[in-house]
Amino acid sequence: MSNKFFILFIFAVNLIYSQQYTVVTHHKISEETINPYYNLNNEDWFGHSVEGIGDLNGDGVNDIAIGANQDDAGGENKGAIYILFLNEDSSIQSIQKISEEEGGFNVNMMEWDYFGRSISYLGDLNNDGLIEIAVSAEYDNEAGHRFGGIYILTLNPNGTVFSSQKINQIHGNFQGELEVWDVFGSDIANIGDLNGDGNIDIAVGARRDGDGGEQRGAVWILFLNADFTVNSHQKISATNGNLNLELEFQDYFGSSITNIGDLNNDEVIDLAVGAYRDDDGGLNKGAVYILFMNTDGTVAATQKISELEGNFNEMLTEELRFGKSTSLAPDINGDGKTELIVGCINNLFYILNLNQDGTVDSFQKYGQGLNGFEGNLNEEDYFGHSVSINKSLNDKISIIVGAFGDSEFGFQKGSVWILQLGEILSVEEIVPESNAIFLYPNPSRNSFSLNEIEGVSNVQIFDTNGRKVVSYNNVSANLFDVSYLPIGEYIIKIFWDTKISRSFKLIKQ
Repeated sequence: MSNKFFILFIFAVNLIYSQQYTVVTHHKISEETINPYYNLNNEDWFGHSVEGIGDLNGDGVNDIAIGANQDDAGGENKGAIYILFLNEDSSIQSIQKISEEEGGFNVNMMEWDYFGRSISYLGDLNNDGLIEIAVSAEYDNEAGHRFGGIYILTLNPNGTVFSSQKINQIHGNFQGELEVWDVFGSDIANIGDLNGDGNIDIAVGARRDGDGGEQRGAVWILFLNADFTVNSHQKISATNGNLNLELEFQDYFGSSITNIGDLNNDEVIDLAVGAYRDDDGGLNKGAVYILFMNTDGTVAATQKISELEGNFNEMLTEELRFGKSTSLAPDINGDGKTELIVGCINNLFYILNLNQDGTVDSFQKYGQGLNGFEGNLNEEDYFGHSVSINKSLNDKISIIVGAFGDSEFGFQKGSVWILQLGEILSVEEIVPESNAIFLYPNPSRNSFSLNEIEGVSNVQIFDTNGRKVVSYNNVSANLFDVSYLPIGEYIIKIFWDTKISRSFKLIKQ
């Protein structure tokens, strides 16, 4: 027997709807997909860091960089990063690995340097046509045990290294005083030309810095020279930079850093800084601080976002580690507000819609089975440990999510997910209309028609989660095939040239 369906007239409406945050497709990159190019080893932690790096090779598709900081190229846990050149469907076109042994890096690292702990896209800093990225070696031991360090790499279009500049206690003219286990390089962010000297500046986290007490954490503002060495610096911690916060033991302030633009419209960029072991509401639930900045690298004001502060209003689980990673998103829903992606270590991430004062206006939550994401996750994948945005040249928005603990093809070899965001139906205002337009099923039970098509410009079908299933742009035939739809409930939306739309429920059984 053929499938039957009923079309229920709900009511005719004026409907205001906008693009929201649903996942329409997902693509997983792991040992299985990179195997033609490279083999991962157990505990490589591929996906420990992820970063969108723009269209490096100029083929019209944006590319990504992925850290594997426990890669053993050249020695135990020296680390590596992978430059992935992608096709439009997020499949891999080619890969270039950068480590002590390949990719033109030509640097002698020590074992356990953890090169690839974090990656930041810096853009073309010196206008030479080549882009720069910053890569941390968080456990760098050159100047002292776990002092840490970072590299600014200039990349060739093929993903190899054209040149590099190291910044640590010894190199790059950095005069800051690091100590044992500061792990300078926990995260890195391009903060624009903060001091107005014509050079781009960066912020570097040191999540175990001991200012004010053991392992409170800190952020270093590095004002750079044109050759990527350090001209001067400003430290932000419990005792420096006008932070005026009472950080606690193992808060790990500085574990993630994101330039969120000028949030409060004072013509100075602001920062989101993660403290993923903050204990607001429970053990290691985590927090994010919004730092309203001064041009000298000090802090003008702060706003904390946690279970207890910042109008977040979300009950977090213990050990969730909210703030483990952060990334700025474009204005996805078009409301003019700043949107911040916040990753957690426990297979979750959030998109926060921020008010100008740094509080949360609204948020969306992602994980397995949430907001359209149907990927299969295991408890110790650590999906959300790293997050980044990747906006394609045709304005499609994808979120890159690292899952370094993924063990599908070997213990903690790791993986990366690319989630493409699409349109979701969001009813914000419903106003009843008269003169309703009705639909009727055809005898075949596999299609429907409109009793009046004049002025109809588009017919769309959504599933009950608001995800668009199909769009009919040619309505002149007045026959809409639904034979391919699985059994279930759907919403039919009819759009007129005037953008007025009306909704109907379709039940296929």
